[in-house]
Amino acid sequence: MEYSVIGAICIEPKICDKISGILSPDDFSISACSEVYEAACDALSRGKHFDAVIAADAIRNCVDDAVRFIGECMDITPTTVNAESHAKLLHQRAGEARFKLAVQEALEGEDAAAAVAGICQNFLQVSAGGGLQSIGQAMKAAWDGIANDKELRIDTGFPKLDGLLKGINAGQLVLIGAKPGVGKSAFALDLATYAARSGHKVLIYSLEMLSDELAERLMARKSRVTMDKLIDKNLTDEDLADLAAASSSLSQLPITICDSPNVTVQKIRAQARTIKNLELIIVDFMTLLQSMQKYDSRNLEVGAISRQLKILATELRIPVVVLCQLNRTQDETEEPGLMSLRDSGELEQNANKIVFLWKIDRETGTIGVKVAKNRRGKTGIVLMDFDGSHMKFTELTEDYIRPVKKRGWRNESA
Repeated sequence: MEYSVIGAICIEPKICDKISGILSPDDFSISACSEVYEAACDALSRGKHFDAVIAADAIRNCVDDAVRFIGECMDITPTTVNAESHAKLLHQRAGEARFKLAVQEALEGEDAAAAVAGICQNFLQVSAGGGLQSIGQAMKAAWDGIANDKELRIDTGFPKLDGLLKGINAGQLVLIGAKPGVGKSAFALDLATYAARSGHKVLIYSLEMLSDELAERLMARKSRVTMDKLIDKNLTDEDLADLAAASSSLSQLPITICDSPNVTVQKIRAQARTIKNLELIIVDFMTLLQSMQKYDSRNLEVGAISRQLKILATELRIPVVVLCQLNRTQDETEEPGLMSLRDSGELEQNANKIVFLWKIDRETGTIGVKVAKNRRGKTGIVLMDFDGSHMKFTELTEDYIRPVKKRGWRNESA
């Protein structure tokens, strides 16, 4: 089974797009197969070429005759048609093997609590691009977008902010950064619901909250019922009627939610390809995304993940919006800059647009929304009010005026 999957990958490397969301390198019991699979996924996630020669090179230190090993894998694989079903079966068998091993270790061990935790973890694991174009083709595509308004553009629903962003467009990686408690998840939900109401299919990866928690926030935003009431279940008949109406309306939106805790960019790619006419992916949030490869530091890992997300947006020709944390050292009322991005400087490099949220006033709930980077539009700041009880943002008419900072004996504008 393992040889067959590797043979299929060497014959048709793009098979990885279909099976990367199913298999992990740990599912292979043969180390050479695991190495080939990891090398193939890594190459394709970075937009690099992969073939049988590269596969053989990846395992030159694992087997005596790497070329022969790859040749035999390909010889026993007459067709790639069954690669996906073979990958599913291999993943299932690997999960069962891990589960049996965990049970055996539990029976032999002395720490019952640790044993139960290990068994549960293994149970969860079991269940759980464009090509070459002539300049003429590129010009035709651009002209069609201009003349026929074919270009994918997703607005936020906030007029002043949309005036700066000029839309969130196909192939763009958009980062939304804020400190905890500012409302970045609520802001992303605002974006998702407005996009969905405008007819765009949306896929949300909620890595911090379960799907039912997300649904509660959406109902609070749509209804007159506060989050406190929803959490405490302190609801009147009128509240229940209001929530039922909100739920009925929200259920019609073309939004798909994934709240799996183990998400990689490869899994996002595989799942996104199953949704016909998908036009927006939102990931909440960057730090909780997992990598299929080990890195020497978190900075390198986050940088690699952001590159993969950018490639994903380009491949699928849709925007990918990713939420990320800002450095904790900065005061929450201090205007953030590009250096405020946490974990990796490559985030700035890979993103097409970067939007920051921060608390301008702790008392009033006024939020600054700063477009700090924008490759197809303007930068600037828009003021919004955040109603945390209903998880709702409202754009304000006032313009933002930077406070004057005191520097020695003179005052200077920040």
